[in-house]
Amino acid sequence: MEQKPTLGNSHIVSPTALDADVRSLATKSTRSPQGQSLCFGPFRLLVAQRLLLEGDRPVRLGSRALDILIALVERPGQSVTKHELMALVWPDTVVEEGNLKVHVAGLRRVLGDGRGGTRYLISVPGRGYRFVAHVALVDEPQRPAYLATSNEQHNLPAQLTRLIGRHEIIDSLIERLSIQRLLTIVGPGGIGKTAVALVIAERLIGTYEHGVWLIDLAPITDPHLVPTALAAALKLEIRSENPLPSLIVALRDKQMLLLLDNCEHVIEAAAALATGILKGSRGVQILATSREALRVEGERTYRLSGLESPPASGRLSAAEVFNFPATQLFVERAAAAANEFELNDGDAPSVAEICRDLDGIPLAIEFAAARVGAFGVQRIAALLQDRLRLLTGGHRTALPRHRTIKAALDWSYQLLDEEEKTLFRRLAIFVGGFTLEASGTAAGADGVAPEIADRIASLVMKSLVVAEMVGEHVRFRLLETTRAYALAMLQQSGEDDILSRRHAIYYRGLVEGTSRVSARIGLSAALAPELANIRAALRWAFAPEGDGSIGVALAAASATIWFEMSLLAECRTWMEKAVDRLDAADRGTRLEMVLQTSLGFSLMFTEGVSDRAHAALSKARELAESVGDPEYQLRAISGLASFCHRREDFQGALALGRRAEAIVMGDPDPVNLSTAEWLLCVSLSFLGEHAEALVYSRRAQQRATPEVRRAHLVRSGMDHSFYVRCVEAHSLWTLGWLDQSAKAARELVADAQTGAHPLSVCMALSWCGCMIPLRLGDMETAERCIAWLKDCAEKQASSNFFANGLGFEGLLFAARGDLSAAERQLRASLDGCTDLQHTFFLSGLAQVLAMMRRLDEGLAAADQALQRAERANAFWWMPEAIRIKGEVLLSSDTPDTGAAEAYLRRSLDVARRHGALSWELRTSMMLGRLRHSQGRTREGRELLSTVYARFSEGFDTVDLRCARRHLDEWT
Repeated sequence: MEQKPTLGNSHIVSPTALDADVRSLATKSTRSPQGQSLCFGPFRLLVAQRLLLEGDRPVRLGSRALDILIALVERPGQSVTKHELMALVWPDTVVEEGNLKVHVAGLRRVLGDGRGGTRYLISVPGRGYRFVAHVALVDEPQRPAYLATSNEQHNLPAQLTRLIGRHEIIDSLIERLSIQRLLTIVGPGGIGKTAVALVIAERLIGTYEHGVWLIDLAPITDPHLVPTALAAALKLEIRSENPLPSLIVALRDKQMLLLLDNCEHVIEAAAALATGILKGSRGVQILATSREALRVEGERTYRLSGLESPPASGRLSAAEVFNFPATQLFVERAAAAANEFELNDGDAPSVAEICRDLDGIPLAIEFAAARVGAFGVQRIAALLQDRLRLLTGGHRTALPRHRTIKAALDWSYQLLDEEEKTLFRRLAIFVGGFTLEASGTAAGADGVAPEIADRIASLVMKSLVVAEMVGEHVRFRLLETTRAYALAMLQQSGEDDILSRRHAIYYRGLVEGTSRVSARIGLSAALAPELANIRAALRWAFAPEGDGSIGVALAAASATIWFEMSLLAECRTWMEKAVDRLDAADRGTRLEMVLQTSLGFSLMFTEGVSDRAHAALSKARELAESVGDPEYQLRAISGLASFCHRREDFQGALALGRRAEAIVMGDPDPVNLSTAEWLLCVSLSFLGEHAEALVYSRRAQQRATPEVRRAHLVRSGMDHSFYVRCVEAHSLWTLGWLDQSAKAARELVADAQTGAHPLSVCMALSWCGCMIPLRLGDMETAERCIAWLKDCAEKQASSNFFANGLGFEGLLFAARGDLSAAERQLRASLDGCTDLQHTFFLSGLAQVLAMMRRLDEGLAAADQALQRAERANAFWWMPEAIRIKGEVLLSSDTPDTGAAEAYLRRSLDVARRHGALSWELRTSMMLGRLRHSQGRTREGRELLSTVYARFSEGFDTVDLRCARRHLDEWT
């Protein structure tokens, strides 16, 4: 997108036609008049003063890069050959063409060429370069303030790259420097401390009477030479072995800013220098950079963190990813390395992943971006597993420790003492962070000795360990690139196996101990920060070199976490491994009971109603009875009852519900009582006992405190309050309380939006967000909830709920008249749907086929659905399944009205016996239409009006509106 200037009195000049006055100027002198500038994008080029401004800030360029820019900007839209440019920039000198390419690449970086689609310079293959942005000639009414003094004093290097994502920080630090005499920017290697400090120093040129001076301490190996480095930068003579007193005298009356860069390896000498200068002068301020603070009086520190990266989401577009500074840096550096690189939607998730994996560290991001031309973005994302070898190849002009990430970390590592080195490499065993208590494991101690805490604090101060507040607690972590380095050091030491064992034992004890005190309220809140460590411990324990007994115990203790966080596929993986590794002595014990219960539930949610899931739950129930554990009996029974529901064995589920009711008889525990109530509530609903189901539903809801709901999540991976509220909404609809049903469904879906448990959300969406609105005729709500259900089911790897989403989508297509799409989605749903809703969608397919005049197929589907409902005593659906069979029979060109009427009468009878007023209404409408077609309109109207009169609400819903229309037409 082109950026057009708005400064001063200007006119726009197209890239292909420079205004005559500028063109003539270019022809005569290649310099714009004094008091005028060439403006493009956010930049102003004052040729006479040889100055480039971005806004009101000078942009420092090398003289040759500036010559190239002037030559191109004064001839916008025209190709300038390489030979012309080299003759202009290096007159009377023979140079390689590569020199020109280097300066053009640096110029592109400074301008941000290619960022956000903005282009300034393009290569003309085989010729040279062309400036393609709009250029305007702008009046400069007065000499800018930044040119007020011609004798600016500084030794700052020209900045060849643009700083990204730090402008607010720079503004804040400049403000701090106005009130603080010593400000130290601290952070790990490669985080950009020097880059930020140099921009601050450059912004402050002209603010200090005696200048801004850079003292780079990186090359200094002898701490005694630190004062000498300052003297050399200020061009002061050294006449004694201890130059510090003379320096202080020389600076006593000066007003200047000193930038002490890279202090960490000579930290004590730098601290002594800073202290002496601050005490001996009044107008000198110090800006320092270091991996640890100087820790002197009057110092204020700012810890620089990584650039902000996109969140973990596979759905971000290129435009969304580019909003983050880390990805802006990656894209700009990749474009500089590979001229034609542009971020697209396909690569955007990988770029976001790269920046997150590198913790937003600018140096690491630049190294990764430089490899785009060789590997491509997606391959780089994969190669970051071996990040220390990938992240090489810095600028040749960079210091050796900045040419690779490993070199930068070697620099920091060598500054540690032996005890710190040992602890640092051992901390690599932790994944995703650790607590101070856990660090004792790495040190080989029980608990946290004072010296360990001191070493951790020292590593934090030296920017090798990051300290963060997580809630009310402090956690520590190594940045991922730092951890990769430390892990390599740990493996070299040969300590990795014993550290892995200590790590696994610690987290086994942590999870077991936490589960004992948090059994009812759940573990996820307490242990979510430790998830990565728990995974790492399980991986090691179940690996060939690990210890299976540790893994079995940890898996059993951690099952609750996976359920609470809806990580059911992962739960299944760990439970399968644990059951396979059980010792003979642990078979038949409480340990196996816990594992089989968790395995059964996770299999049922991820694999469906499989024999393996049923076998695990049955074994769990048997073990719970043998060890006399009523809580686990209820857990296993509830799992088996859910299994029965999904296999449409509703009588079996009701029997299990009655067994649960007997177990909790006299038990005051609301969790146990509500478990029995939800089992009975759901089973009775499927058997068509809607009024009784409603009673149990409301009892269970009265007990649904947050603690009880959490306990159900812990036990079975589902929030049972969502089940019973689904039953309430369906019972109300079936009994004819349509407005109350709609309200109950809306409230449940609204609750699902507030961060409810994902599988419970799928349950609520399937039964209330999709089914109830479709029945009420609210297609917009249904469409929104169908999309939400499919998305949620896909994320949770729930094939059954995803199949439900396809089925509801098919019914929505049918309601809108797109029968081909309806058939396609319903058949796809039936291929994947393994639960009781298979019958429901099969009936829907029968209706669609009948509307498509494929009556034989429609009758076959209707017969199959009705047979399934009859076999299961599925009276929740049977009146409708019977009615649909009659509807299909009536769809024929030569309908068997006698058989159809028999089915419709049977549907009415079943609906009335179960108090299913809404089903009765639908059948009455169809039977009434049949009577009307037979010339028995009065009989049909009386039948429908009798049913219609029993409704007291819901008159705006689709069925009642249709019934009212029929009654009006049949007068």
